[in-house]
Amino acid sequence: MNDFSYINPALQAISGYKNRDGDITNFAMRVGEETNSPTLLNAILVAHERTIDATTDHKFNDGPAPLCAPIAFLDYVQGIMNKVCGLARRDMLGKREPEYGNGIDFSQELTDQVGFSVDPSRIAELVDEDFFVLNNLHCYIAQAMPYLTDIAPLHYHAENIKLNDGTWVTDNIASDFDAAVSVFEKKSEEYRAEQKRTREGNANTIDLTARAKPKSTKRKKAA
Repeated sequence: MNDFSYINPALQAISGYKNRDGDITNFAMRVGEETNSPTLLNAILVAHERTIDATTDHKFNDGPAPLCAPIAFLDYVQGIMNKVCGLARRDMLGKREPEYGNGIDFSQELTDQVGFSVDPSRIAELVDEDFFVLNNLHCYIAQAMPYLTDIAPLHYHAENIKLNDGTWVTDNIASDFDAAVSVFEKKSEEYRAEQKRTREGNANTIDLTARAKPKSTKRKKAA
């Protein structure tokens, strides 16, 4: 992994998530400090091995429950790749269309977050290199679980979505960075449309005749 990579910034961002992916990242960070892992990706592999051992101990020896099932690490790596593409897209758009608000250069803010700045023409190349690295990580994790027979490949972007009937499907799949950017654009448009519907709904139902309740004028009794 070269110095111009979105992987570590993606992991730093994911470490702040209050969900399973955030928990796995922080677990890996603790493992990395304990074992002096050369990279956080190596620490993720060690964390996965420990999760396999903890799962076996929990199943057969009534040991403490593991953080998650070992197979969850495969979806976790996909989550990292999703975040890599998301950061790279923001980086690319920031360089093409600098945004300023209240005197803040948000493109510089993102540059500070990722830790480097490259020409926009190189961003797709860097994402391809990150995909190569994360695909190796994905394959190594899969090999540690030989009982798995139907393993979904790593994509540039993919999401597990729960349908109304309770079943899960993989959607928003992208096989390259350009396709991933299109996925993010579609999701962004859907989000803006939903926000617009919410705002219009609130504006259409608010009671403009409502009055604030008067404050109580009762005095407290002396002790």
